Amino acid sequence: MIDLKTFEVWFLTGSQFLYGEETLKHVAEDAKQIAEGLNNVEQIPVQIVFKPILKTPDEIYDLCQQVNVAKKCIGVIAWMHTFSPSKMWICGLKALQKPLLHLHTQFNRDIPWSEIDMNFMNLNQSAH
Repeated sequence: MIDLKTFEVWFLTGSQFLYGEETLKHVAEDAKQIAEGLNNVEQIPVQIVFKPILKTPDEIYDLCQQVNVAKKCIGVIAWMHTFSPSKMWICGLKALQKPLLHLHTQFNRDIPWSEIDMNFMNLNQSAH
């Protein structure tokens, strides 16, 4: 029997440098938390591997090339924590030769409607 836990799905998170170092640290923390949460789901038979936050077209392209040659990696989950323009992803996704799941959601389960402001929106928009 094949041990599916030997296979990996890489968790890719998109953002941009324009948000600043503090926001990018927060982005990484949220992304790690999601990857860990997915790893704790019994019904997911493979390992979810957090990868560093992708902030440029070159970083995205390079990581997609790494995915293509990684024998244990069977696909990727892409999540856009903050605004990551879709045109940044074009070359990387064109090169990607393994399955892609776009996780189209924000980090928070609930939106704090009564206290929402632009800082919250900038940090928590899940856009691409």
